[in-house]
Amino acid sequence: MIGMTDYLYAVDDAIAAAGHSARAAAAVHAAMPRLEEEVRSLLSSSLRRLSLSSDDIDEVTPSASPRHGTLSPDATASVRVVADRMLRAGYGPELAQVYVSVRRDALAESVELLGVEAVAIEEVIRMEWSVLDQKMRRWSHAVRTVVRTFLAGERLLCDEVFESDEELGHECFADVARGSVLQLLGFADAVTVSARATEKLYRTLGMFEALTDVQPELEALFSDDAAREFFSGEVSSTVEQLGSTLRHTIEEFGHAIHGESSRKAVHGGEIHPMTRYVLNYCGLLADYRGTLDAVLGDAGLDDDAEKMDDKSRLYDHAGLRNIFLMNNLHYVVQKVRESPPLRELLGDDWLRRHRGQIRQYETGYLRASWMAVLSTHLRRDDGAAARPPAGHRAPVGPSAKSFNAAFQELYRSQTAWKVTDPQLREELRIAVSERLIPAYRAFLGQGSRFPARHVKCSLEDLEDYMLDFFEGVPKFVKW
Repeated sequence: MIGMTDYLYAVDDAIAAAGHSARAAAAVHAAMPRLEEEVRSLLSSSLRRLSLSSDDIDEVTPSASPRHGTLSPDATASVRVVADRMLRAGYGPELAQVYVSVRRDALAESVELLGVEAVAIEEVIRMEWSVLDQKMRRWSHAVRTVVRTFLAGERLLCDEVFESDEELGHECFADVARGSVLQLLGFADAVTVSARATEKLYRTLGMFEALTDVQPELEALFSDDAAREFFSGEVSSTVEQLGSTLRHTIEEFGHAIHGESSRKAVHGGEIHPMTRYVLNYCGLLADYRGTLDAVLGDAGLDDDAEKMDDKSRLYDHAGLRNIFLMNNLHYVVQKVRESPPLRELLGDDWLRRHRGQIRQYETGYLRASWMAVLSTHLRRDDGAAARPPAGHRAPVGPSAKSFNAAFQELYRSQTAWKVTDPQLREELRIAVSERLIPAYRAFLGQGSRFPARHVKCSLEDLEDYMLDFFEGVPKFVKW
């Protein structure tokens, strides 16, 4: 068998004579199967693919995406010279059939390497969330890679191979792209008809943003008006469905927050699970603040604060109510401060105002928990231990006993109360110490006036006891 270069020269001669010789025309027709096979071989065997295991796919980054089955410049040039002969001989349909068949399969394989395989709607609807979550995450990466790398490469290849017949090249490109694009859109459509759930919101936002991000680039790849209108319509329909799903899911998320009606107080005044849930989720959603400005405004977090105020009424002790409110608002403020998107969204003024509110809760706690001890049991009413009037002996014995009893009760209850943040816990202990220790020191200064047996703890003992406060583990004074 003669080499391909000599064979192509022979085909050139046959094409040139075909209009004048039936024998030459027959020779051209007989040559086409070998040219078709050469095109198929060049398009298939020269593919360079990066194979990934299913584990590797989870770690894929844009810079390490699977490379689509692109051809080397030499292989592309070889395909073009063979394609030119087939087109000049009038075998464009046969060329297109071979080309589309090979490139469509190559594209489908590349998409599958991204972890996006064909899945029926029924499968998506029944899918476990852990599996669906992974597929939605992969999809958001895949749709960008497919449009910007794979389809962009296919368009360039079509332009080169079908340089002498641009219209046929545009048709071939549309046929190559159709299956994989519709497969991607089909998965997104299946997500929109599956049950709406709050946990899907973040992933659905990612899909919506990814698709709207590449929509203009995808449409620009198609020069043929009919093809461009077809793909534009399909993508727009999916974007609309994703948007509708987002709106309804966000509404349901809001209803779930405001409809949370548990009447069980959180032990020790700790952070309410709803606060953690909402703020953690808001931190994630803030990455998409361009889409959700209207949803995650200042009012949304203040509404949550009002809901926490309602939950605080489940506590009988005013001091514990303030601990609960302080814990929850501090958590909100910390989440906003540590999240650049949330901080940018709400602003530093919001942070200053709510830090001030935390200080108000601290003051409320101190008044509710320690006012009686400082003003009555330690006989304080003006910032110093009261001195008995001249000539009168103060009933210091009973006062010492009443302080002992009061402190025992405070120790038992406030070791069970929990201040979650370590820094806030230490600040609160210091705030208590700054009020209690000077008062107790002054109280002990009256020691010569009452029996020593009424004093159950030294100043150092009292300071040590206070280190147990707000740990969430009830303890008892060992006197």
